[in-house]
Amino acid sequence: MKTILLLSLFAVPLAANDIVYLHGKVQKEDGTAPGKSGVIQLACKGVDPVRLSNSGKNGSFYIRVERDDFNHVARALPPTATDVGGGSEAGNCSIAAELKGYDSSSIDLASFAIGKDLKLPPLTLKAKTGEKQ
Repeated sequence: MKTILLLSLFAVPLAANDIVYLHGKVQKEDGTAPGKSGVIQLACKGVDPVRLSNSGKNGSFYIRVERDDFNHVARALPPTATDVGGGSEAGNCSIAAELKGYDSSSIDLASFAIGKDLKLPPLTLKAKTGEKQ
């Protein structure tokens, strides 16, 4: 009886996080597309920002993440399968757009709950004062 109980415990699959693609959009303060491609970066405390994706001229982008059982981002994954080292834990990390001449808003991944539509809030670009776009 004990053997059957032990075997049944090992036979139960462990709950795994699923991989999803979140859709986001970069926009200017007036809601229009930036008209230029930008870099979507993951910034975590204590390390240099890492490129996750690029946005198109229309501002659209996708990032690949692991979603936990509570619909939170467990890890932001590398943009390609050839990257080594897995991904970055979402705690204390945020994503932002990088585009010359602009400052970007950011999205805190630790507090972001993934909706059924798999959309991120927009990343808003604000022109840097005194710089030419």
